[in-house]
Amino acid sequence: MRSRASAFLVLIAVVATSAAACRQPDGAVPAPDDRAQGEIRDLSRDLLNVARRDAQAPSELADDVRRNSARANAYPVIDELSRRTADALAGKTLSEETAQRLAQTLWVSVAARELSERQVEALQNDLHSLLVSTGVPEAQAEQVATQLGEVQRAVGERTRRWYELL
Repeated sequence: MRSRASAFLVLIAVVATSAAACRQPDGAVPAPDDRAQGEIRDLSRDLLNVARRDAQAPSELADDVRRNSARANAYPVIDELSRRTADALAGKTLSEETAQRLAQTLWVSVAARELSERQVEALQNDLHSLLVSTGVPEAQAEQVATQLGEVQRAVGERTRRWYELL
């Protein structure tokens, strides 16, 4: 009886270890170099201008977000992310620190190519939290965060491995 219980515990441990090993590994999050830091500063200024309701700010935001993608087929979803972000932030009080964090999140959402589903979800949650902290309604913040996921599907180059399909 005791050997049967031990064998059962070993089987449980093997199954649990195998299931944990099938988790999708995290991809590389791009670290911004000097050029990218300048692009993030531009995005931050665009976001501050959007919050101030500058008439040119939404199109400047879209241009600057789009600049980080070489995939022309991703432009429509990137433009939609920019539009939703601009609509959400228009007229909101936005600190420079929050604008910088939002800019960093937008930059990563377009520049990252190998993010796992878990990393994309974390990025969406960060964006959602930042938007809600500025006074954006929950539902609108959710729409922006959802669009970030669409952007990642369009720009991502990571293919799922066979063991991730189990």
